[in-house]
Amino acid sequence: MRIKALRARTTIIAVAIACVALILFLGLYTWYVKHTASTMLHTLMELRPGLSSSADAERYVRRFRRYLLSHDCDKSGCRYEFRIKNTALSRLHLEPSAAFTTGFTVRDGTVIRLGAGLVRTMDIYPTFGGSAGIVQEYSEFPEFYSSQSHYTFPTPIGKPYLMVKLDSHASAEERKHAFEFSFRCLTKLGGGCDLPCDYLPSAWRDWKVDLQTSGFPMSDFNQTYRRNERCN
Repeated sequence: MRIKALRARTTIIAVAIACVALILFLGLYTWYVKHTASTMLHTLMELRPGLSSSADAERYVRRFRRYLLSHDCDKSGCRYEFRIKNTALSRLHLEPSAAFTTGFTVRDGTVIRLGAGLVRTMDIYPTFGGSAGIVQEYSEFPEFYSSQSHYTFPTPIGKPYLMVKLDSHASAEERKHAFEFSFRCLTKLGGGCDLPCDYLPSAWRDWKVDLQTSGFPMSDFNQTYRRNERCN
Protein backbone atom coordinates (compact mmCIF):
# COMPACT_ATOMS: atom_id res chain seq x y z
CA MET A 1 0.00 0.00 0.00
CA ARG A 2 2.82 2.37 0.86
CA ILE A 3 4.48 1.72 -2.51
CA LYS A 4 1.22 2.42 -4.37
CA ALA A 5 0.68 5.60 -2.38
CA LEU A 6 4.25 6.69 -3.11
CA ARG A 7 3.81 6.02 -6.81
CA ALA A 8 0.55 7.93 -6.90
CA ARG A 9 2.13 10.87 -5.08
CA THR A 10 5.11 10.82 -7.46
CA THR A 11 2.76 10.81 -10.45
CA ILE A 12 0.79 13.75 -9.07
CA ILE A 13 3.98 15.73 -8.45
CA ALA A 14 5.28 14.93 -11.94
CA VAL A 15 2.00 16.04 -13.53
CA ALA A 16 1.98 19.23 -11.46
CA ILE A 17 5.56 20.03 -12.48
CA ALA A 18 4.71 19.38 -16.15
CA CYS A 19 1.67 21.67 -15.92
CA VAL A 20 3.68 24.46 -14.30
CA ALA A 21 6.40 24.06 -16.94
CA LEU A 22 3.81 24.23 -19.72
CA ILE A 23 2.21 27.36 -18.24
CA LEU A 24 5.62 29.02 -17.92
CA PHE A 25 6.51 28.07 -21.49
CA LEU A 26 3.22 29.42 -22.86
CA GLY A 27 3.61 32.63 -20.89
CA LEU A 28 7.16 33.21 -22.12
CA TYR A 29 6.30 32.22 -25.68
CA THR A 30 3.28 34.52 -25.76
CA TRP A 31 5.40 37.41 -24.49
CA TYR A 32 8.11 36.65 -27.06
CA VAL A 33 5.71 36.61 -30.01
CA LYS A 34 3.91 39.81 -29.00
CA HIS A 35 7.15 41.61 -28.13
CA THR A 36 8.77 40.62 -31.44
CA ALA A 37 5.72 41.69 -33.44
CA SER A 38 5.60 45.01 -31.60
CA THR A 39 9.32 45.61 -32.23
CA MET A 40 8.91 44.75 -35.92
CA LEU A 41 6.05 47.24 -36.17
CA HIS A 42 7.70 50.13 -34.35
CA THR A 43 10.94 49.67 -36.28
CA LEU A 44 8.95 49.61 -39.53
CA MET A 45 7.30 52.92 -38.60
CA GLU A 46 10.74 54.51 -38.32
CA LEU A 47 10.91 54.14 -42.11
CA ARG A 48 9.14 56.89 -44.05
CA PRO A 49 7.99 56.37 -47.64
CA GLY A 50 9.60 58.94 -49.92
CA LEU A 51 12.24 59.83 -47.33
CA SER A 52 13.95 56.66 -46.08
CA SER A 53 16.81 55.28 -48.13
CA SER A 54 17.75 51.79 -49.19
CA ALA A 55 20.39 51.88 -46.43
CA ASP A 56 17.61 52.48 -43.86
CA ALA A 57 15.69 49.56 -45.32
CA GLU A 58 18.77 47.35 -45.20
CA ARG A 59 19.14 48.00 -41.48
CA TYR A 60 15.61 46.64 -41.01
CA VAL A 61 16.50 43.60 -43.10
CA ARG A 62 19.59 42.88 -41.01
CA ARG A 63 17.72 43.25 -37.73
CA PHE A 64 14.81 40.99 -38.67
CA ARG A 65 16.48 38.63 -41.14
CA ARG A 66 15.30 35.67 -39.08
CA TYR A 67 11.71 36.55 -39.99
CA LEU A 68 12.32 37.29 -43.68
CA LEU A 69 9.59 35.57 -45.68
CA SER A 70 10.33 36.80 -49.21
CA HIS A 71 12.75 39.05 -51.06
CA ASP A 72 12.09 39.89 -54.71
CA CYS A 73 14.23 42.27 -56.75
CA ASP A 74 14.31 43.64 -60.26
CA LYS A 75 16.27 46.39 -61.99
CA SER A 76 14.44 49.23 -60.25
CA GLY A 77 14.37 47.90 -56.70
CA CYS A 78 13.32 45.26 -54.18
CA ARG A 79 10.30 44.13 -52.21
CA TYR A 80 10.73 42.56 -48.74
CA GLU A 81 8.25 40.74 -46.50
CA PHE A 82 8.71 39.55 -42.92
CA ARG A 83 6.44 37.38 -40.79
CA ILE A 84 6.10 36.07 -37.26
CA LYS A 85 3.47 33.45 -36.41
CA ASN A 86 1.97 31.89 -33.29
CA THR A 87 3.32 28.51 -34.40
CA ALA A 88 3.56 26.80 -31.01
CA LEU A 89 0.09 27.89 -29.90
CA SER A 90 -1.56 26.79 -33.14
CA ARG A 91 0.28 23.45 -33.22
CA LEU A 92 -0.92 22.76 -29.68
CA HIS A 93 -4.46 23.65 -30.91
CA LEU A 94 -4.73 26.34 -28.25
CA GLU A 95 -5.71 28.95 -30.81
CA PRO A 96 -6.09 29.30 -34.58
CA SER A 97 -3.08 30.07 -36.71
CA ALA A 98 -2.28 33.80 -36.66
CA ALA A 99 0.50 35.82 -38.27
CA PHE A 100 1.83 39.36 -38.25
CA THR A 101 3.48 40.49 -41.47
CA THR A 102 5.50 43.59 -42.29
CA GLY A 103 7.02 44.65 -45.57
CA PHE A 104 8.28 47.46 -47.75
CA THR A 105 9.23 48.29 -51.31
CA VAL A 106 12.47 50.05 -52.23
CA ARG A 107 12.74 51.64 -55.66
CA ASP A 108 15.62 53.66 -57.08
CA GLY A 109 17.27 53.78 -53.66
CA THR A 110 14.20 55.06 -51.75
CA VAL A 111 11.49 53.36 -49.69
CA ILE A 112 8.21 54.03 -51.52
CA ARG A 113 5.77 51.75 -49.66
CA LEU A 114 5.31 50.21 -46.20
CA GLY A 115 2.84 47.53 -45.23
CA ALA A 116 1.73 45.60 -42.16
CA GLY A 117 -1.02 43.09 -41.49
CA LEU A 118 -2.31 40.89 -38.69
CA VAL A 119 -4.40 37.92 -39.81
CA ARG A 120 -6.03 35.22 -37.68
CA THR A 121 -7.33 32.14 -39.50
CA MET A 122 -11.09 31.84 -38.97
CA ASP A 123 -13.89 30.20 -40.92
CA ILE A 124 -16.26 33.19 -40.79
CA TYR A 125 -16.39 34.39 -44.39
CA PRO A 126 -16.63 32.33 -47.60
CA THR A 127 -14.04 34.23 -49.67
CA PHE A 128 -11.56 35.31 -47.00
CA GLY A 129 -10.04 32.74 -44.65
CA GLY A 130 -9.80 34.81 -41.52
CA SER A 131 -10.26 38.11 -39.73
CA ALA A 132 -7.64 40.81 -40.14
CA GLY A 133 -6.30 44.34 -40.08
CA ILE A 134 -4.15 45.46 -43.02
CA VAL A 135 -2.31 48.76 -43.53
CA GLN A 136 -0.42 50.12 -46.54
CA GLU A 137 1.43 53.43 -46.65
CA TYR A 138 2.77 55.03 -49.83
CA SER A 139 4.99 58.00 -50.56
CA GLU A 140 2.30 58.98 -53.06
CA PHE A 141 -0.90 57.08 -53.71
CA PRO A 142 -1.04 54.99 -56.89
CA GLU A 143 -3.14 56.65 -59.60
CA PHE A 144 -6.27 54.61 -58.82
CA TYR A 145 -6.28 55.99 -55.23
CA SER A 146 -5.17 59.52 -56.02
CA SER A 147 -8.69 60.98 -55.97
CA GLN A 148 -9.25 59.91 -52.37
CA SER A 149 -8.10 61.51 -49.11
CA HIS A 150 -4.62 60.89 -47.73
CA TYR A 151 -6.06 58.47 -45.11
CA THR A 152 -8.68 56.13 -46.49
CA PHE A 153 -10.48 52.84 -45.87
CA PRO A 154 -11.13 50.87 -49.08
CA THR A 155 -12.99 48.17 -47.17
CA PRO A 156 -16.35 46.82 -48.42
CA ILE A 157 -18.94 46.78 -45.62
CA GLY A 158 -19.31 43.26 -44.28
CA LYS A 159 -15.81 42.00 -44.98
CA PRO A 160 -14.04 40.39 -41.99
CA TYR A 161 -11.04 42.69 -42.34
CA LEU A 162 -10.23 46.38 -42.23
CA MET A 163 -8.03 47.73 -45.02
CA VAL A 164 -6.34 51.07 -44.36
CA LYS A 165 -4.34 53.06 -46.89
CA LEU A 166 -2.49 56.33 -46.40
CA ASP A 167 0.24 58.34 -48.03
CA SER A 168 3.01 60.63 -46.81
CA HIS A 169 0.59 63.58 -46.65
CA ALA A 170 -1.52 62.01 -43.88
CA SER A 171 -1.22 63.69 -40.47
CA ALA A 172 0.95 62.28 -37.68
CA GLU A 173 -2.18 61.32 -35.74
CA GLU A 174 -3.68 59.55 -38.75
CA ARG A 175 -0.46 57.61 -39.26
CA LYS A 176 -0.38 56.65 -35.58
CA HIS A 177 -3.98 55.42 -35.72
CA ALA A 178 -3.40 53.52 -38.97
CA PHE A 179 -0.52 51.47 -37.52
CA GLU A 180 -1.93 51.09 -34.01
CA PHE A 181 -2.29 47.31 -34.04
CA SER A 182 -3.58 45.30 -31.11
CA PHE A 183 -1.52 42.11 -30.85
CA ARG A 184 -4.01 40.44 -28.52
CA CYS A 185 -5.38 38.36 -31.39
CA LEU A 186 -1.90 37.14 -32.30
CA THR A 187 -1.66 35.13 -29.07
CA LYS A 188 -5.20 35.00 -27.65
CA LEU A 189 -6.25 31.54 -26.53
CA GLY A 190 -9.64 30.30 -27.65
CA GLY A 191 -12.19 32.11 -29.79
CA GLY A 192 -13.13 35.71 -30.34
CA CYS A 193 -11.25 38.20 -32.53
CA ASP A 194 -14.04 38.07 -35.11
CA LEU A 195 -14.27 41.82 -35.84
CA PRO A 196 -11.75 44.04 -37.64
CA CYS A 197 -11.69 46.39 -34.63
CA ASP A 198 -9.93 43.64 -32.69
CA TYR A 199 -6.90 44.24 -34.90
CA LEU A 200 -6.93 47.99 -35.66
CA PRO A 201 -9.08 49.60 -32.94
CA SER A 202 -8.11 53.23 -33.59
CA ALA A 203 -8.44 52.96 -37.37
CA TRP A 204 -11.81 51.23 -36.87
CA ARG A 205 -13.11 54.24 -34.96
CA ASP A 206 -11.77 56.57 -37.64
CA TRP A 207 -13.48 54.43 -40.29
CA LYS A 208 -16.81 54.75 -38.50
CA VAL A 209 -16.43 58.53 -38.38
CA ASP A 210 -15.56 58.54 -42.08
CA LEU A 211 -18.66 56.48 -42.88
CA GLN A 212 -20.90 58.72 -40.78
CA THR A 213 -19.49 61.81 -42.48
CA SER A 214 -20.22 60.30 -45.88
CA GLY A 215 -23.84 59.63 -44.87
CA PHE A 216 -23.64 55.85 -44.57
CA PRO A 217 -26.51 54.57 -42.37
CA MET A 218 -24.87 53.37 -39.16
CA SER A 219 -27.87 51.18 -38.36
CA ASP A 220 -26.85 49.06 -41.36
CA PHE A 221 -23.24 49.09 -40.14
CA ASN A 222 -24.22 47.91 -36.65
CA GLN A 223 -26.45 45.21 -38.09
CA THR A 224 -23.59 43.94 -40.24
CA TYR A 225 -20.98 44.06 -37.47
CA ARG A 226 -22.94 42.73 -34.55
CA ARG A 227 -21.54 43.05 -31.03
CA ASN A 228 -19.25 45.89 -32.08
CA GLU A 229 -20.03 47.84 -28.89
CA ARG A 230 -16.75 46.52 -27.48
CA CYS A 231 -14.93 48.47 -30.18
CA ASN A 232 -16.13 51.93 -29.11
